[in-house]
Amino acid sequence: MRLLFFVILLSSFGFFAQTSHQPNVGKWQGQLAMNDRLFVPFRMEMSEQKSKLIIEIVNGEERIPLDLSLEKDSVIGRFPEVDAYIKFSLAESGNAIRGYWLNMNKKALTKIPLNASVDKTITELGPNTSVIDGKWKATFSPNSKEPEVTVGVFKQKAGLIQGTFLTETGDYRFLAGTVGDSIFSMSTFNGSWAFLVEGRIVNDSIYGKFYSGASYQTDWVAVKDASATLRDPSKLTYVDKSADFNFAALKSLKGKSVGLEKRVKNKVVIYQIMGTWCPNCIDEIHYFKELYQKYHNQGLEIIGMSYEVGNDAKSQIKRLKAFKKRLSIPYEILLAGTSSKEVASSQFPMLNGIMSFPTAVVVDRTGKIVYVHTGFNGPATGEAYENYTKEMKELIEKLLQ
Repeated sequence: MRLLFFVILLSSFGFFAQTSHQPNVGKWQGQLAMNDRLFVPFRMEMSEQKSKLIIEIVNGEERIPLDLSLEKDSVIGRFPEVDAYIKFSLAESGNAIRGYWLNMNKKALTKIPLNASVDKTITELGPNTSVIDGKWKATFSPNSKEPEVTVGVFKQKAGLIQGTFLTETGDYRFLAGTVGDSIFSMSTFNGSWAFLVEGRIVNDSIYGKFYSGASYQTDWVAVKDASATLRDPSKLTYVDKSADFNFAALKSLKGKSVGLEKRVKNKVVIYQIMGTWCPNCIDEIHYFKELYQKYHNQGLEIIGMSYEVGNDAKSQIKRLKAFKKRLSIPYEILLAGTSSKEVASSQFPMLNGIMSFPTAVVVDRTGKIVYVHTGFNGPATGEAYENYTKEMKELIEKLLQ
């Protein structure tokens, strides 16, 4: 099946653009050339809906529909929730594309070559002797001075695998790939980051490599452990001393200094320590939108305090405005400063420090901090996400009584 390429209905632009190149709609397999030796695979699908071309990045259960536009003979596919896009042109055969991933979430613009072609592989591999399904206690950089203990949760269907890693600062979001007789590979690509996880299965152990971005890599090991857990995220960040909030530097999206005293008086408040560059923060925002819509009229306020890349307030505010609009965030978002845990910690001097973006600080109607949640393990983590959202809902309802 083929779709006339660039016969793309762009309602926001109000025109049709047309060339003779035609892509195959369906599943595509691509790769990101992170450097001259590392290629991170990614998957996408092209489809037609009401004469409109739809392109989605697919990470297992996650589907990210790109916002499409045209630039001369190239397609621009913007990620809807992060400041990043892919730019590519189509081969005359209609079976291949070549272009770049451009990521504005770093201090310097990154431009990663990419290519993709129609996926002719079998979409569901046959059974194999390796079983990775379940929960694993995984350690990244095991031989370093600061190894990171995580929990891997994986689901396997024949030769297909998907899952994620839970950490004390957030999860790795949606990973997907294939598993063979003794090896497996999973990857994810969401605009902000591209990860590749490789592993070799030996009985109830895994030995592998983890790759992030163009240069970072580390070893990881794991043992199967159905009871694997991390430290309680509600106890990692805590009230350490008596001090007041230091919100003197907060700016509204109009660039004006703001005071919060009247806005939060007699309210239950969640201060969300976040950044537009942080995918885990985006997952948390989707959940906080649900909380806000359900409980705002009962006295809940949520205030996003965003710590942004760079030092130019005008550019940071411009980015925040676009971000708030893209995600349809109903609650207040303020510019708090640069993307630094030290800056965030200085504004919450009563805490032992801010160790993660995001961090949620919950305050009762009297202004007392009653709960601090470090990091955010999102929908990809399954049970962990469900347990957290249930606990937070119960806490908010109790505080609103």
